[in-house]
Amino acid sequence: MTQGRSILFLGATGYIGSTALDRIAKADPNASITIYGRNPKVLKGFEEVDARFKGVQGTLEEHDKLTALAASHDVTVNCADADSIDAIRALLRGLKQRHAETGTPPVFIHTSGTGVLSDNAEGEFAGDKIYTDAGAEPSKLPPWLPISALSHDALHRDVDLEIEAADREGYALTYIVLPSTIYGIVSHVFADRGLSNPQSQQVPHLTRWSIDRRAGAVIGAGANLWPNVHIDDTGDLFALVYGLAIRGGDHGADGYFFAESGEHTLKQVGDAIGAALYAKGLADTPEARTLTGAELDKYAGGSKYLGGNSRARGVHSRAIGWKPTHGLDDFLKEIATDVEWTLAHDRGKGADGNWVFGPGPIRVGDGWRMPEGDDRMK
Repeated sequence: MTQGRSILFLGATGYIGSTALDRIAKADPNASITIYGRNPKVLKGFEEVDARFKGVQGTLEEHDKLTALAASHDVTVNCADADSIDAIRALLRGLKQRHAETGTPPVFIHTSGTGVLSDNAEGEFAGDKIYTDAGAEPSKLPPWLPISALSHDALHRDVDLEIEAADREGYALTYIVLPSTIYGIVSHVFADRGLSNPQSQQVPHLTRWSIDRRAGAVIGAGANLWPNVHIDDTGDLFALVYGLAIRGGDHGADGYFFAESGEHTLKQVGDAIGAALYAKGLADTPEARTLTGAELDKYAGGSKYLGGNSRARGVHSRAIGWKPTHGLDDFLKEIATDVEWTLAHDRGKGADGNWVFGPGPIRVGDGWRMPEGDDRMK
């Protein structure tokens, strides 16, 4: 029997990561999968789900361990953190060792995000810059821009470019998936067993703010635009990218994949959250209200990141066979379900039962950077 591929997987306990793991494990039933994480009890839980899984305890700060693990696997999938550049460099060192030892470039699939596209609109206008994960399309109105047109200061971009450089140097085949505003409470064995986070980030953050202030929250006028994508469609994209990667398909500068299947304004989200809370007597109005400066300081450390425009078109994703089945109407309808889930669970609360808020990305030059510390917006 031919030995299956070995996969190193980071971020299996996360919302995106657990779903990507579910789909990749199903796509390659002969693969052996090493799951890297902090909690030994949770790692044991993964091992009990599937005999192909082996847990290895560690953190993103243990760089020598990351290097050794990447050097001993055919494929590395990172869904743990889009901005831990030192951890990425450690993984890339391991991939380089793997290539030197085997003569075959290993595969690296990394999770970035459409936050890389975010501007500084502060909620006041709908941006006219639209980016594609394929080549430029000047015939569109407005013209669609390639990812290569982005500023190096953009959020996640420093990490993405290092990964792209590794591919260009020839010691790894690299693939970068960029999800947008993901929604939907996940339903797979990992979440069902309490091993992974079942809920997204952006809508829950806005929901917690809205509960605290008793009104849906928007930055500025809420006119800015973001793409959205269902978690199940996102998982399907990861499986397709994995299949492409093990065949040696488009990679490096040509290996970007947007996960998007609709576009919304922040005002639409704020109104939907406000309406759901108002129906329960938890808001004073069904309509969203602009956050004050003091509220932004309280909820996001003053960050206006969620007021930016992030406009993407997944041309390359669809070209490899991705067919998302959810759109804008599904996203807006799902917000009420997400609000219900937030109200019914303690995620995002401290030991005192109150919501815990953390700083969001900060503006640096022409782009954004994540603040330091574990208390940042997650």
